[in-house]
Amino acid sequence: MRKMDEMELAISLRAIRWAYLFTALALFVWGTRDLICQGKITMPIYLLVFQNLVYYFSTIISKIKAGDEEGKKAFIGFPLLTVAFLIIFGVLLLLFPGK
Repeated sequence: MRKMDEMELAISLRAIRWAYLFTALALFVWGTRDLICQGKITMPIYLLVFQNLVYYFSTIISKIKAGDEEGKKAFIGFPLLTVAFLIIFGVLLLLFPGK
């Protein structure tokens, strides 16, 4: 298998970005529809949340491995953001209890 040149790499990265955006938007719309219609948080929202957590966590780890100081700062802030997210998510669960 040959290595991609810069143009092929740029095209591939652009396609990956659009696919990621489509998937995130579809999961958000689907999960919001389920929340409104069923009154509970369903699997699409969980998938969206965990997809983004994995993305941000892997980005931070890659920056740290590359020796980027911003990655180290983000790694410290990541647990704080995760706790804040869990609190907000818990409040949403209290406001919209399942049936």
